[in-house]
Amino acid sequence: MEIKLSQSLPLVSVIITTYNRSVFLEKTIESIQSQTYDNLEILLIDDGSNKKIAAECEAITKKYSKCTYYYKPNTGQPDSRNYGIKRSKGVYIGFCDDDDYWVLDKIEKQVKILESQVEHSVVTGCIGYVNEKGVKLKEIKCHKGHNHGYVFDSFLIKNRTASVTPLLRREVFEKVGYFNPTFTIAEDWEFWRRVSYYYKFYNTHEVLAYVRLHETNMTNSRAGDPLEWFLLYRKLTKALNKWGENHFNHEDFIKINQIEWMIYRKILSNRFPGVLKKIKFIGRVFWNDPKNGLHFTYLLMRYGKLMLTRNLK
Repeated sequence: MEIKLSQSLPLVSVIITTYNRSVFLEKTIESIQSQTYDNLEILLIDDGSNKKIAAECEAITKKYSKCTYYYKPNTGQPDSRNYGIKRSKGVYIGFCDDDDYWVLDKIEKQVKILESQVEHSVVTGCIGYVNEKGVKLKEIKCHKGHNHGYVFDSFLIKNRTASVTPLLRREVFEKVGYFNPTFTIAEDWEFWRRVSYYYKFYNTHEVLAYVRLHETNMTNSRAGDPLEWFLLYRKLTKALNKWGENHFNHEDFIKINQIEWMIYRKILSNRFPGVLKKIKFIGRVFWNDPKNGLHFTYLLMRYGKLMLTRNLK
């Protein structure tokens, strides 16, 4: 792939968020400033790190001419990304966490697609993994077949891209809004659901970034309790429906209900064999929040008759 590097190419803004961690940051920034695509800016948003680590982060950014350091009070990663978006100037915007890094021609590949295929507004790809020492692992995640084209239905079921991978047009934020600061887990999934309702995705099917696996990864905080998973999916659906009041038609809401029930049915089928265990779980849902329990019951009565006759025996 050949792109002549010049300042006439569209500016790409890369937003890195960090909080109380500097150990991997230099590798992250280096992988972005060294991109084969030259016209870019890097915004490091420090979400309220303590004084010692904040000083370390700021000192690291001063080594890189394209990187600007911003310090703000601690309000969480979604709000920090929004902070960066509002201060960025690029036509295209991408995100990277402070412990991950990009392959060196990531932006070049993505900009070429966005410039030549105007029908696509988000370009994503595969991610690889490295351990804490940076050694590449065998696992690669692509979500092939689930994040290429118009994929709203697919994103209703599962998050189909890591936030470290996509590059998207600035206009996307103007249409669907920013990251939802009420989410501390799955904020990227909540955002990509809205994006996928309107915009077409392009998957390169190539590894574009590497995610570092270590003990302090935020994703490690996701609970394995089925109730916690139910509550997360319910929160995601509530947020989507609220946003959809100004965007969805009646058929969209029906589709969201049907897929929501499919997710809950899977929880019941896979995690709770036997009628009594299923009833006990539904009881936990009611005990946690009666409104959620009533909604669960509505979905069961509306869409779950077939499951009751086949799967609850």
